[in-house]
Amino acid sequence: MNGAQLNSIVDVICYSFQHLNPHLIGHGGRVAYILMNMLRDTNYYTQQEKEDIFMLGLFHDIGAYKKEEVDSMLTFDLNDSMEHSVSGYLLFRTFSPLPEYADVILYHHQCNAQYYPVPINNYHRDIAKLIYLADRIDVACILNKTESLESFFQNYDESIFTPFMVDWFLDANAKYHILDHIQSTEYRKEIADYSRRHFSLSRAQIHNYLMTFIFSVNFRNEYAALHTSHALYLSENIADTLHLSPADCKTVQVAMLLHNIGKITVPSHLTATDDYNQYLMELYKSPTLDVAKDILADADEQQSFQIIEEAFALIKCWYSSTAADSALAPVAEAVALSYVMSDSLTYDLEVSLKNYPQLITYLKGKYYNCKMDDSMLMTLERDFEQIIANTQASSKSILHTYNQMMDEHSYLNTIILHYNHYNNKYHPSPAIF
Repeated sequence: MNGAQLNSIVDVICYSFQHLNPHLIGHGGRVAYILMNMLRDTNYYTQQEKEDIFMLGLFHDIGAYKKEEVDSMLTFDLNDSMEHSVSGYLLFRTFSPLPEYADVILYHHQCNAQYYPVPINNYHRDIAKLIYLADRIDVACILNKTESLESFFQNYDESIFTPFMVDWFLDANAKYHILDHIQSTEYRKEIADYSRRHFSLSRAQIHNYLMTFIFSVNFRNEYAALHTSHALYLSENIADTLHLSPADCKTVQVAMLLHNIGKITVPSHLTATDDYNQYLMELYKSPTLDVAKDILADADEQQSFQIIEEAFALIKCWYSSTAADSALAPVAEAVALSYVMSDSLTYDLEVSLKNYPQLITYLKGKYYNCKMDDSMLMTLERDFEQIIANTQASSKSILHTYNQMMDEHSYLNTIILHYNHYNNKYHPSPAIF
């Protein structure tokens, strides 16, 4: 894996935020860029630590996939509950290749907090303060354009921003023109160049970063989480059964991780399987494929999008009983099968344990109606029961993880809400802006 693949991951995250909320366009990338330059000339951190802090800056708002959370984080109310910090902490701890830094995500808006039952050492607290400084500079001077740099720092005392960190920023801004380059968008090329020079991620690390990002969208409810986990594990089991090459297995896996990236634009208020069925209908009707195309094209992930586009085209043929493209790539067919089968498993968790022959019959009918060569399906039929059993076993683990995360999410948010209620009652302080 080379640095270019990291650039794609960085761009996928940035462009996805763009489709979530116009106020968040590039925010994570700009925070990472500010941190990159702040630490450029200091020996306080090693190069590896600087690279880790860059990724923390990029992912620091990974839990903010709710409109009310996005609006909240763009304010300067120091008593805000900042629920997205809790969500981001849980996602980063569970899926990312840097779980040891998850507490930094939790504390990046409440840097001096003592009330969470999650310990944080001074080293990590300093990193949280760095991220908060870069975050607030971007919100005030770039996003909201409410403050000049000088007046921005005059509004804060040393309890909010550590003086030597402020000096790092001011020195770096004077030398490298950080804010000017952000305004001119030159920073985007600098981020890409930095990534190519400094990062070389393993396949496992790339997979884990993608998992962190994709589940930040798909952990909004248990049905979305289950659909994504079913699709991912089905694709792995199908690829293994078909003995696809390692390169094709990787292509299938990446396509499955990214296949629903466009659904960040679809409402997530699902509470029952009936809602989930309606959600799937909305998903197929909505312009999610167009959104995915925009994100992946901007991120230079053309190969992934081509496979996803072919898979969606095949699914459309199956649902409309029209002839499929005879030149369909096998990896696209595997992705489409994984997608459709995951819908069945998610809508009725027992359907394939008891009735997997009916599912095979259903799929055979789709192949027949679309005049498709069913060789792949026939190959899978021999091991179909085992494919389903392995997929459901892995997905149950994800569901267990989801339930644990939601319990801890509720617990941590209750703590911060009680703290803020007490603080507002006995130590009221108005929002700074």
